[in-house]
Amino acid sequence: MEFAKKYIASPEQKTIKIFTCEGCKQSVEQKELTIPIGPMKGERVIANYGCKCEDLELAEQALQASFLQKQRKLKLNFDYYSLINESLKRATLENFESINAGLHEAKQKVLSYIDSFDKKQNLLFTGSYGTGKSHLSVSITKKLMEQGYECLFLSLPKLLTKIKQTYNKEGITEAELLQVIQRVDLLVLDDIGAEQRTAWSNSKLFEILDDRAGKSTIYTTNLNSRELKNHVSERNFSRMMERTNVIVMNGSDYRRREFKSDK
Repeated sequence: MEFAKKYIASPEQKTIKIFTCEGCKQSVEQKELTIPIGPMKGERVIANYGCKCEDLELAEQALQASFLQKQRKLKLNFDYYSLINESLKRATLENFESINAGLHEAKQKVLSYIDSFDKKQNLLFTGSYGTGKSHLSVSITKKLMEQGYECLFLSLPKLLTKIKQTYNKEGITEAELLQVIQRVDLLVLDDIGAEQRTAWSNSKLFEILDDRAGKSTIYTTNLNSRELKNHVSERNFSRMMERTNVIVMNGSDYRRREFKSDK
């Protein structure tokens, strides 16, 4: 081994300077090397020893790739499990039109909710048909999924129908669906009050709300507080209002604004 080392050529080295790298904050020794063999024999090169910038860049690229892969998976899960109208799939915060002061205020509250999402608060959008409640709710899920949160949008009437269908059909089971509902960082329960009011529907809603304890949920409804309490039961209404901020959506039918603008 000593014999081999003796005849292995090593480049001539001369330290030029020692400095702290601004990128990785490591102590770096800059050396001038003279290549001893090969086609580049005799040429001089500058090399930095101790710099970790390239390692940090590679690590950053790996993290970015991992995050993008996670985002794709979140989107696939959202599309697979969500029960959402086709028209709402195009909804974003950017294409939400604040056609009056009330809707502008609602949008500002939504922006604040997104910014402080880690505080585990709930939202309840209430107001008449077509005022943009579902649009804003879908928009929130899209913004949060961009940040890496797992979200789910479910029309409550469609969800209850879907659960009933699992009792006698193959595919997604009730247990699987409820497990996803419990797991996600944000659940949107849309159109509460449009479902048929039965003891079973209220019991199933309580099960969902109970599983979501401590996690963020957004509710939308066309009912006022008295109507909602009567429809879902006082027990469910009480659960829904825990840590919940109410946003009242007033105004003309948001979905028909295109027709009015043509007049």
